[in-house]
Amino acid sequence: MMFQRSVVTVAAWLEFLVGAFLVVSPSLPCGLLFAAKPEGIDVPLARFAGLGLLALGIACLPSRTTGSRRGVAGLFVFNVGVAILLAWVGFATTFHGILLWPAAVLHAAIAAALMPQLLATRGWWDGGSFL
Repeated sequence: MMFQRSVVTVAAWLEFLVGAFLVVSPSLPCGLLFAAKPEGIDVPLARFAGLGLLALGIACLPSRTTGSRRGVAGLFVFNVGVAILLAWVGFATTFHGILLWPAAVLHAAIAAALMPQLLATRGWWDGGSFL
């Protein structure tokens, strides 16, 4: 249980930090991930995504006063989705920054590390409430 809580905490803090970085300086993360600088509407969209990551990180930080698994589910869905998206970008486009594949693998690993906690959540496989 302690390892699972640590995984959630680390994942939440990573999303928070990357979100803050995207809000402050979207050019560097975009350059490292996609080897391209955001231009025009891309800059506010990158900052919008950064704000979403900030919010996700804050919402998913574990609390001593609540036992909700919604944060874990949110982090899991986000990390699976980003791993798939980054893999697709790597295979289907020419936008290949130095951190594209490491980021795809990191998100897949975070999703895999969150899976045991989701499976331990009673209910979603026996007719109860998943969240």
